[in-house]
Amino acid sequence: MSEEFLNSIGDELVYSDGNRTVKTADVLSGKTTIMIYFSAHWCPPCQRFTPALIKFYNKLKAKHNFELIFVSFDKSEDQFKEYTSNMPWPCLPFDSDDAKATLARKYDAGGIPHLVVLDENGEVITKEGVDGVSVDEEGEKFPWKPKGLSELWPEKYLTKSGLEDSSTLNDKYLMLYFSAHWCPPCRGFTPTLSKAYTKLKEEKDDFELVFVSSDKDKESFDEYFGEMTFCALPFEEREAKAGISKKFEVRGIPSLLILGPVPADGGERPLINKNLRGIIEAGDFSDFPFHPKPYGGLDEIGGDINETKCLVVFHENGDDDEQKEVMNVIKTVSAQCSQKMPDTKFLWSMNPSGLGPRVRDAAKLPQMSDDPSMIILDIPDEGGYYVSEETDITVENVVKFLENPGDRKQL
Repeated sequence: MSEEFLNSIGDELVYSDGNRTVKTADVLSGKTTIMIYFSAHWCPPCQRFTPALIKFYNKLKAKHNFELIFVSFDKSEDQFKEYTSNMPWPCLPFDSDDAKATLARKYDAGGIPHLVVLDENGEVITKEGVDGVSVDEEGEKFPWKPKGLSELWPEKYLTKSGLEDSSTLNDKYLMLYFSAHWCPPCRGFTPTLSKAYTKLKEEKDDFELVFVSSDKDKESFDEYFGEMTFCALPFEEREAKAGISKKFEVRGIPSLLILGPVPADGGERPLINKNLRGIIEAGDFSDFPFHPKPYGGLDEIGGDINETKCLVVFHENGDDDEQKEVMNVIKTVSAQCSQKMPDTKFLWSMNPSGLGPRVRDAAKLPQMSDDPSMIILDIPDEGGYYVSEETDITVENVVKFLENPGDRKQL
């Protein structure tokens, strides 16, 4: 078990009687699978699911080398004690607020019940553990390792010339575009993407872009694909489409991601970046294949602000030199802080349109002025955010704000 994962949980766990504590490292030592269960006494779906999970846990304990850790969303310690009284597994102490927030953010516990299954290194096997327990009550397929892309991908894909063997894609970077004819934002973005694809193809041939359709019928698919310059999964491959969308946790469209080539050992393609839309819209393709950076423009790399804690500095009315100075400060802060704040992005917003005004409004910031504004946006923390009064954007002042952001506000 990695030290980073152990640190995210804390040194000790407690059992349901509240009197017995155990060292986290001892509980997880040698375990090949770890489950983390986010739940609460006040949640009716949780109350229905927890007895089934207890039965599942007791049944599998004799057959599998695993452990489960309960992370409470209860509102009081009395509720916590009552809810955990029959739980056979170790629990995060009720007052472990920082660890709870870290784990909830890391494993997308935006709704409960939520059951995450991890391997011995703390890497996610699946976030669909609730479905796993509900469907596979005997645990015959536990730990429910999802199919890889190579298992989901069909034998053929569709080019403008017809069907091609999917093996021709193996040595290429693969961009996947999740979209649909009926979706207005998709219709707005697709022409931009088609132009970007054509431009990139003029410069390099080590990639391919494949449209993964959410269209409702073949006629809509054909019409929409006719407007594109790139390739597609055949519309008939509905099962493949559903599996690929689920694998990459596509929650909304348009969505654009990029994967690396198939490794030499024939393993799975590595996911490089799942938020390419802003990069394509910005029109700068010099960083292909677009490995994620912890810093950048809000419009370019802020597509995941709902899932990521972000520092954002706004300076829409600054002149070119002032805006460049802010960008350089943010880059420097990122270099200094990214290692100790790996879950934070460091962003600037210089565009008076786009995503910036919406974030300004949500955070109740004043209208754009000649002075910059600075916030920390922590939507994964149930919509929390922090506002700085500082208008002198220096490395020292930004770091001070990150370390001591002040009072939490609520979106």
